[in-house]
Amino acid sequence: MPTVRVAVYDLGSSSFHLMVVDATREGRLTPVLRRRSFLHLGTEVARTGGVPADRAATAVRAVRRLRMAADEAGVDVVVALATAALRDADNGSTLIGRLENVMGHPITLLSGEEEARLCFLGQRAGVWVGSDPVLGLDLGGGSLEAGIGTMDTVTDVASVALGTARLRGELGSGDLLTPEDRSAITKVALVRAEPIRAMLARTPRAGTRVIASGGTVRALARLAMGLYRPLPASASTSSIQVNQVELPAGQLHQLAGRLSTLDLDARLALPGVQTRRAPLLPIGAVVLSTLVENLGLQRLVVSEWGLREGAVIGALSLRADRSGPA
Repeated sequence: MPTVRVAVYDLGSSSFHLMVVDATREGRLTPVLRRRSFLHLGTEVARTGGVPADRAATAVRAVRRLRMAADEAGVDVVVALATAALRDADNGSTLIGRLENVMGHPITLLSGEEEARLCFLGQRAGVWVGSDPVLGLDLGGGSLEAGIGTMDTVTDVASVALGTARLRGELGSGDLLTPEDRSAITKVALVRAEPIRAMLARTPRAGTRVIASGGTVRALARLAMGLYRPLPASASTSSIQVNQVELPAGQLHQLAGRLSTLDLDARLALPGVQTRRAPLLPIGAVVLSTLVENLGLQRLVVSEWGLREGAVIGALSLRADRSGPA
């Protein structure tokens, strides 16, 4: 069966990520390689309004390394996307120009709505979606994307400023969340979630099944499995697959409360918590717990596919493969 090798550069608010996959016309994506550099641009943009010179230089070096990896993989199609941090930075367009020179390909600066649509395309290819509308949520470093649709259509999208890196920069929270920090995150989440509430008001049935994606969501799912569900002695929590794992509202609330009381070392001692995710995990847990409670959602169904997979499906006009991640 003919395949196309696709490289997706996801220049995000927490990390710059390269994903290379072999894609079939039926929508099956076979992983070839992944590379990631954590830059946390979203925190700096929230603090200062732009990307500092030293962080911009680090971003250029990161893209140079990612391009070398993509070149070695021998890709046929390149899709390069920039999201919230570069969208919001006052020097974002200048930095994108520098990155394009290094990459050798144009970079698409996604609007929030475009990002939300691609996230939903990836989510519905990653987990089961039927003919009834569902809600998709993707929590990133700079923003939270929401989409409503079915297996055939995307009917409503929104992007809200609730990314974990952004909130840390805006609120100046430290390693340990204080009660005041948690209260501030909750208040901001309630205010900024209004577009999602409006979406659900237009399509109330979509709240019955909610799909969630993003690194923070996957990290919380692995933590929940390590804490609440018995695993085989040989299983490694940090590498466990969480696609289609359900996160009940009650578990999210418990995780948010527990993570908010722990410092970084204590979080790293929890099952499955990775070093790169630990700093922002409490913020993400509070945001998701607040949204689930306020929007009246019962649970989240985790999708390991999101923006990057949606970008492949959108770029090649592929049919969503119902089998999801391999």
